[in-house]
Amino acid sequence: MINRFISSAASTSLSRRVKSTHLKTFNQQHNTSLRYLSTNSQQLTSEPPSALNKDMAVGIQNATMMYIKHGIGKQRLAEIAKEGGDEKTLVHRWQRMMETFLGTQVHVLAGLGYAPNETGLNLYNSHVAMFMQTSDPDTQENIRIGTRDVWRCVLSSTFNISMEEIEKSEMTIAEARNAMHKVSLKMQSPETLEIIAKKCSKLESTGNDSMDMAMKHQIVQDTLVSDVYLGGNPSLVEDCGFHQGEKGYVFMQCIMAEHQNDPLISQYIGTAMMQILKSAGIDLSAVQAAAGTK
Repeated sequence: MINRFISSAASTSLSRRVKSTHLKTFNQQHNTSLRYLSTNSQQLTSEPPSALNKDMAVGIQNATMMYIKHGIGKQRLAEIAKEGGDEKTLVHRWQRMMETFLGTQVHVLAGLGYAPNETGLNLYNSHVAMFMQTSDPDTQENIRIGTRDVWRCVLSSTFNISMEEIEKSEMTIAEARNAMHKVSLKMQSPETLEIIAKKCSKLESTGNDSMDMAMKHQIVQDTLVSDVYLGGNPSLVEDCGFHQGEKGYVFMQCIMAEHQNDPLISQYIGTAMMQILKSAGIDLSAVQAAAGTK
């Protein structure tokens, strides 16, 4: 669902990682419930669906929106919102927002039999992709709009921005392509790539490949937000027609989510991320392999 659509240049390859401690909590809760509900002392097993249909896809969106608007998701996002205003903490707050959203989604998907972890999320995403490919245009548009609205609700709750303001920030596809081309160019600028390469080269190995990669990911995220999007005068978000600072960054993420399935925009951001990860010394094939085995 949204972890396919929420991609920003900083989060396309990075924010879909759910922190293991958060997922373990859901996993433990799910397993405990299964043991409790077993009336014959036999281990209950849950099997995910082999495919999605329209009712399932819409139901998952509605359930996720319910938790975000009225449940534990709302409570956690409200706590993050209280800490707003300091651009230095933007990346950390964004990561916590993603953990909250993905944790909520994991909770919803577990009810359909998906594993309550990143493996379940990946399987669900592949099911959504297959469903969208075989659906009629009206259904595709309905799912796209539903996904967009959930994501907007997450951002609105986290950053204290009204839905009306978010709606006013909409761009046409031509405007979005122009903005994302500017983003791609700045991401691939020699200055940006050099900053990332230098910072990553100074890291001392922990002896754990996953930890080393996580530290590099953090540098990439910090650099994209502080140097690519919000750095300079005017900043990139201002140059693209948005507010300055954090608010402009949030609006840009809405636009990227709205139009990220556009082939040209996908090419812009995908190509730029490849260069970013290469400069950070992150092996993209290793990242993909790790995601596939979790």
